[in-house]
Amino acid sequence: MDNNKSTEDSYNEAKNHHTSLDLRLQMLLKKPFLTESEETEVRELKKKKLYYKDLMEKLKKEEQQA
Repeated sequence: MDNNKSTEDSYNEAKNHHTSLDLRLQMLLKKPFLTESEETEVRELKKKKLYYKDLMEKLKKEEQQA
């Protein structure tokens, strides 16, 4: 994370990443059948979404402590 960014900027960036990952995930999950590579992508998207969710929680706590 860039030290020049405010906590709010970092939070918003993480939220934007999380949202875009979620949109892609929802698009894939609407398909009746997933290829092997799409199934792998779904797993990766879920992991990345969780990472950004955890980051957003961490940043929220930092903001509350400041």
